[in-house]
Amino acid sequence: MTQQHPFGSWLASELGLHGYDLSAYGTRARFARDAELGESIVSRLLRGNAVPDIKTCVAIARVLGCKTTRVLHAAGLIPDEDDLAPRPLTPQEHLVGLVGDDVLAQEAVIVLLRALGKWTP
Repeated sequence: MTQQHPFGSWLASELGLHGYDLSAYGTRARFARDAELGESIVSRLLRGNAVPDIKTCVAIARVLGCKTTRVLHAAGLIPDEDDLAPRPLTPQEHLVGLVGDDVLAQEAVIVLLRALGKWTP
């Protein structure tokens, strides 16, 4: 038995929030027209039998009025934007960013920072 993709549930929920009553006749067809997608792909997506490609995600985001990255994440194509937050740099990474791999230049910067009371490795 094939497992359904969670994108279908997410899309159904989002459509409901945006005024698409999926229990009403013709709603899927109206959404498909609004998104300029085939009715069959919309049906497969809502059933969880398909994962949208990037082009389909762009079309869905346009109709929902949200960022494409939100739809791409829901489809499992990219990680959540919060997961992409940069981590703080280490002191060594800061040094390399300032003066490159030159060890003598790095030591000179460390001496200067220590003199200023700003070096805390």
